[in-house]
Amino acid sequence: MSKKSLGLMIVAAVVGAAGFFGYQYWQQMKSNLPKGIASGNGRIEAKLVDVAAKEVLRMKEILVDEGALVEPGEVLVVLDTATLEAQLSEAKLNVAATQEKAAVAKAAIARRKAEIDLAKIEVKRSTALVKERAGSQRELDVRRTALQTTTAGLGEEEAKLRTIEEEVKVAQAKIAVRAGAIIPH
Repeated sequence: MSKKSLGLMIVAAVVGAAGFFGYQYWQQMKSNLPKGIASGNGRIEAKLVDVAAKEVLRMKEILVDEGALVEPGEVLVVLDTATLEAQLSEAKLNVAATQEKAAVAKAAIARRKAEIDLAKIEVKRSTALVKERAGSQRELDVRRTALQTTTAGLGEEEAKLRTIEEEVKVAQAKIAVRAGAIIPH
């Protein structure tokens, strides 16, 4: 082989290698992604979340499409709260009615206390009359029994009042629960 053909072969090999690597570089530059975007091969797993309401209510309005990306705290649907609002109104009326029962019980306690005061006066009078032999022992016994009965009635009325006051607290708690279930958007 001559020097000339050997030189030509070397130049051809260098040009061929340069062409091959140049083509590879050009292909690589053509498939480069913009800055900030990555490429890869594999699979992506996402967390699937089911959304459910605390209360069983009808939906008034759906604000997002199925499969749409949402941010935490974003309102997805507007529920029809007419049922909850009716229950809240009922709970408020129940509080008012129970407070009225408490007022009646307080009045009954006041009445019983007045009856006790009167019964004590009558027992005192009857005792004095029996000592002077101007009244009967039977009358004194009736007055004492009336005092005991009235005093027991006072205890009963006070127990009723405590029960009613607890009912008021329960009714107020129901209002808080119902008001907490109705969240304005």
